[in-house]
Amino acid sequence: MDADDRATAWQYLVERAYQAAIDGWRPLSAEPEPLIDGGGEWGVRGRVQRDGRQAQSIYVYRSARGGGRLPRYLASSPLPVVTTPDCQIEEFLRHVGVPFEVVATITATREYAAIAQHYGDRRAERSQVLLVHHIDEGLQVLQQRGASVRAMKAFCLHPLVQEDAALAATFPRIAELTDDPAVLALALEYRNIANATLSTREIAGAADIPLSPLAEVNEMLVADKLQNWKDFVLHHRGTHPRSAALDRYFALWHERLGVTSERERWFEALQIYRA
Repeated sequence: MDADDRATAWQYLVERAYQAAIDGWRPLSAEPEPLIDGGGEWGVRGRVQRDGRQAQSIYVYRSARGGGRLPRYLASSPLPVVTTPDCQIEEFLRHVGVPFEVVATITATREYAAIAQHYGDRRAERSQVLLVHHIDEGLQVLQQRGASVRAMKAFCLHPLVQEDAALAATFPRIAELTDDPAVLALALEYRNIANATLSTREIAGAADIPLSPLAEVNEMLVADKLQNWKDFVLHHRGTHPRSAALDRYFALWHERLGVTSERERWFEALQIYRA
């Protein structure tokens, strides 16, 4: 990306913040911090924190690159750098001797690339939330609950195979999505279990919801139902024509998955830019 203005560069850092949250880093501010020297504004930074430690992510404007401003700034800054794989600046940071951490390494996988390309910049119709945030936030749940990398990769793929139309469209290139047959098996088993209890199905009680014999699939369901519930509460509760039915639907899923006591905590945790 070659942004040359504050707003575009900041949007890039915001999207990287959703990914950094997978590994527990949370933004300290919803506003960009411009980086300025005698030559004017040359970039922006966002500060993040985890377990009481602060770090920073930096974007240098295209027109300001190559002038030595970033090394000079980093030499004077006490904060380490948090970066994601797509930034590809690890060698530079090693060269200048700056402490750093590469986060959200799951985003460098074939499976994440497949869903990121599929979703692009598309947004949910009602809430206008970027669709890829469902993946980033679900991965945050999975990572912090200690789920396997295979489960995280399969979670990336599940929107590509869950609905019938999506599966039909994906099938001709399904072998390209992953190099691990177990990941594909988990995504398809997720389709099987999730589609057995959609919100339009009559459910007598939580025990009426079948789960998978595969623990990794059930972890994927936890991530999906906690993330979807957060979005439902924020954007649809009380306004959606099926609000009451959806409220009950999520409550029963949470009971069945054993996460009722966790859901309020996750409701807060998944809102990394909460005002």
